Amino acid sequence: MKPTTPILYTNPELEQLHRLVAGARAQLAELETDYTKEKSRVDAVQAALFQLLREHYQKRDGLRLTVDYRRKFLDSLTRGNAEEAKQAGENFEQAKTQSDKDYEELSAAAEKKKNLTAGQEAELTQLWKKLVKLYHPDRFANEPDKLETYHKLTAAINQAKDSGDIETLREIAEDPQGFLLRRGWATLDFSDKEELTQLKHLHETLLKEIAAVTKSLKELRESPDFELCQLAEQKPGVLNELAAERAKQLEVENVELEKQAERLAKEIKKLGGTSAEKIV
Repeated sequence: MKPTTPILYTNPELEQLHRLVAGARAQLAELETDYTKEKSRVDAVQAALFQLLREHYQKRDGLRLTVDYRRKFLDSLTRGNAEEAKQAGENFEQAKTQSDKDYEELSAAAEKKKNLTAGQEAELTQLWKKLVKLYHPDRFANEPDKLETYHKLTAAINQAKDSGDIETLREIAEDPQGFLLRRGWATLDFSDKEELTQLKHLHETLLKEIAAVTKSLKELRESPDFELCQLAEQKPGVLNELAAERAKQLEVENVELEKQAERLAKEIKKLGGTSAEKIV
């Protein structure tokens, strides 16, 4: 007797949903790639501008602290509260140290902000094709531990995207389970379920995410920072011109702050506030 070939039933609606999900993922990956590339360009220009103006901004913020704490110190002296005046001086030193530390960290971060190479841009396209497959926002709704892990993972992806951290995006895309294990997080199942209801819901949430990323990309392209980025790319040297103009404005502000600080110092000395020497 001739063996019969089993008849495999395929659900046309299920196949159509798989195609829709695949199409939505491809569109989302393209949008995420565009956003990451353009955000990286904008950040590189902003970082370069910050480095040109860091000295002026740091001086201004230091003077603002001096004026603020001298006012507090003077107020304490006027009310005869020596202990409060002493505390103002100590708080100033802490605030100044923290401000200087913040500028060091900002400068170090700015140094890392560079335009992506052609190779990195090409790699981003492939990375996002893998990363969008991890998008299952409601898969773990009834599993608190896994839901928490999923939120941590998406937060890590978004942070890496916004900061242009390709290394982290690569680490997650190439081995998502390994990324979770290295952090001691719960493992997650990212495979697509074959149920119609779940696939329909996945497609709907993908469309919502596409709309959200489209909005973010539109806002980025309409922002003053993006306009400056385009101008800087079209006209070499424009950043130096803008920095020079902004530096002049900051110096005017700094001169006024120095005058305020000096006036406050004189008033403090009249009241015998010798410990105000800390607030310099």
